[in-house]
Amino acid sequence: MQPAAGTPPNIQDSVVSGNIHTGSVVHNHYHAAPQAQPQQVIVTQQPMYQPQVQVVNQPPYRNFQQLKSGRPLSHGGPKNVFVAYILWFFLGFFGAHRFYLNQIGLGILYLLTFGLFGLGWLIDLFLIPDLVRQMNQR
Repeated sequence: MQPAAGTPPNIQDSVVSGNIHTGSVVHNHYHAAPQAQPQQVIVTQQPMYQPQVQVVNQPPYRNFQQLKSGRPLSHGGPKNVFVAYILWFFLGFFGAHRFYLNQIGLGILYLLTFGLFGLGWLIDLFLIPDLVRQMNQR
């Protein structure tokens, strides 16, 4: 007995024919053909290509903020001595005049120490004109 056409043979399909008494026995087996195993496909995501950007003719950096941002810090235009003195008088103990003159580190120090315990605030009375001049020369 043959398996039906279009269906793969099964391991149970077998035929025994012949004469058992004479010893002429024919035993046919129909074994299933090895089935192709589906191949496992592993997909990995490759990093996207990012070209290196090379900057030419850029001046050297003066501080960390310039290095981080990639551009020079702007100081907001020329500073005024009168504005610096007004900030010094009313908010100098909190370092407002130092922030105005783009001296962030000293501004924070004045803020935390109440104008260097008043002594730094008093010394800045004489330093403000020179600090403004230096700031405007940048």
